[in-house]
Parts: sequence; structure tokens; C-alpha cells
Amino acid sequence: MSSGLRRFACTVGIVLSCLCLGVGLLASAAAEGQSREPIKIGLLTPLKGALAQNGTDVSEGVRLYFSEQKSELAGRKIDLIIEDTASDVNTGLTKARKLIERDQVKVIIGPVHSGVAMAIRNLVDDRKIPLVITQATANALTQEKASPYIFRPSFTSAQMHLPLGPYMVKKLGWKRVAVLALDYVAGREQADGFIKSFKEAGGTVALELYPNLGATDMAPYLTRIRSEAEKLDAVVALLWSPTAIHFVKGYQDFGLKGKLPLFAHGATVDESFFPSEGDAALGILSHLFWSRVLDTPENKRVSKLIQQQYNRPMANNHDLGYTAAKVVGEAVKAVKGNVEDQAKFLQALRQVRFEAPRGPFRFDDKQNAVINVYIRRVEKVNGQLENVVIDTIPDVDQFWKPKM
Repeated sequence: MSSGLRRFACTVGIVLSCLCLGVGLLASAAAEGQSREPIKIGLLTPLKGALAQNGTDVSEGVRLYFSEQKSELAGRKIDLIIEDTASDVNTGLTKARKLIERDQVKVIIGPVHSGVAMAIRNLVDDRKIPLVITQATANALTQEKASPYIFRPSFTSAQMHLPLGPYMVKKLGWKRVAVLALDYVAGREQADGFIKSFKEAGGTVALELYPNLGATDMAPYLTRIRSEAEKLDAVVALLWSPTAIHFVKGYQDFGLKGKLPLFAHGATVDESFFPSEGDAALGILSHLFWSRVLDTPENKRVSKLIQQQYNRPMANNHDLGYTAAKVVGEAVKAVKGNVEDQAKFLQALRQVRFEAPRGPFRFDDKQNAVINVYIRRVEKVNGQLENVVIDTIPDVDQFWKPKM
């Protein structure tokens, strides 16, 4: 080949190399630009209706976490889109469709209402959208209706109550109780979980009462309990929503307080309800996955931030919101922001581990949280009502069995 041809070939080679490099750089820049787009995250929570207080607290916990991150994870901005389910199943399903179809979110945090969660289960499974449940406790969501796209950092309906039956029979010596629970999916399932464990431990449930979610007239139920009081060792109240407030106050008004022990779901004596329940709540025993006065550095830190940001004390639903948001955040960080690689993102969600306000956080192999159950008593601490932890049942999973 002549020197002229060699120079020409060399020039052509250089040009082609530059063109390839340019195309590569453009493709890389395009991919980088795409990966740096904001990550859209939906928050599905009730801000109206019977569960408005739960949903408001959850929302505040979620927003606090993302505020701490300055609305950015792994170099990508976070676009949090909040939709109000209004504590209604049909509204919740409509809002979930909107988040998926119009907003094109990469993950949904929520909901609170078990009926809403069951209604959107097939939707998120079909559309392959990760759902990180803040509270909805319907057992099936991480059992017979489990999905690779459903994660529950809270607990199942039965979970917290499974160790309660043996605890009451063996530690408290109670053998005969009345049970009061809310008449919808979560309430019935929670009652079933407790009743099963209590009977297996040798106890008898003498009376079962089921007021509607949000019911405020507790007189018929309290009258019935009072008529059976001499035959009972205690009353077990698995209540939340305004119903809990009316029941706690009514328990005192009907002369049952101090005569018949009351053991409640922690949500019955939620810290958000103390201003309304007042001293009627004093002395009530309860069980929950969290307490405001739980003595851990992370609980103290987040409690202080909630007080500063929202000008009110932390409640258990703040933990549920904060922890669910952190589950998402830790997984986003683990995949360096590349949530578009969904297989890696889902695996990162399954493997999340951290210290939450409630204590150590991890999922079981069905993508449901393993929790500590704290036994608490309402006492005054520095003049303020608090759920003081008096005992702990550690590492309770959704299939908990007593150790033989």
C-alpha cells in the first residue's frame, strides 16, 4: 500500500473511532440522564374518615424520613405523590390506579386500611409495582395472597396477639375474659388471633363483642360487660379509631375501671388519643410493637424530630410511616438509585436491615416484618401520660408459636 493510501486509511480509522466514541458518549449521557430523573413514589393513606388520625400520623412519618434525606436518594430526587384514600375501599382503589397509570410511580407506600390493601392487591401484582404497606394488617397479604411485590413492614392482624394468650394465662393468671374488637377485616382477624392463642393456652373467652369501625356509642357494649363482670378475670379491647377513645372513657364512667382489669391493643391507648382519654387511660395494660418511651437512641432521635417538625409528640403510626419510608430508602440506596432494574430493587427490599424507632428491623421470608411485642402500662411520666414498657416478647413473626 502506498504512503498516501496508508494515510487515507489511517484518517478514516480515526474518524470512525471518533464517531463511535461520540455515539457511545451520547448513549451514556442519555442513560445517565434517564437514571437521574426523579423517582416517583406514591403514598396511599387516609387523611379523612375513621382512620384519618392513623393516616395523618403515617403521612408525617413518611414525610419526615424523606425530609431527612432532603428529598434525594442515591443522587436522584424523590417526587412523593400523596393520595387520600378517605378510609374507603373504592376511593383507595381509584387512587392506586391513578398513581400507577397516570403518575407512573416506581413504588407505592401504604395503605392503612386492610380493605383497601386487599382491593389493590391484584392491581399491584399484575402491574408489578412494589407495595410497601404502612399498616394494613390483613393476614392474607403475606400468607395465602402473598406476592413478590408486596412488603409489609408493620405486622399481620394476628401477629401481635399470638403471644398474648400464653402471656395472660401463664404470667397474669387470667383464665376467663371478654373480647371487644372492631367489626371489619382487621378487627375480626386480630380477635381471631388472640382468641386462638388464649384458648390454646387454656383460657376461656366468655363474651365476644364487635362494634363497627368508628362507632362512638359504647353504652350497649359496656352495659353487657358490666353485667358479666363478676364472671370475668379481665377485658381485652382490640380497638382503634375514635371508638377507642369512647370505650376508654366509658370504661371509667361505667365503674369498671379499677374493678375489672383492662388489657388493650396498643392502638386503644395511642399517644395521639391521650389528650382525649385523659386519666381514664391510667393503669391500662397494652401490647404493641413500639412505645414513645422505649429507651433506644433511634427512638429518642426520631421522637425529638417529630416533636420539632409537627409540634406534637410521636405516636406509633409515626413509626409505621417512618419505617416504611426507610425500607424504600435503604433499598434505593442499595441499588445506587437504579430502581429501573426491578429484580435488583426487589431483592434489595427483601434484604433491608436497620435500627428503627421500634427496634431491630428485618423481613421474614414472606416479606412481613419480624417484631418485638412490648407489654406496656399507662403511667404518668413527668406529668405526662406514657405507655411504659414493663415486659418484652422478642422476635415475633407472623407464624409465632410458644416455645415448648
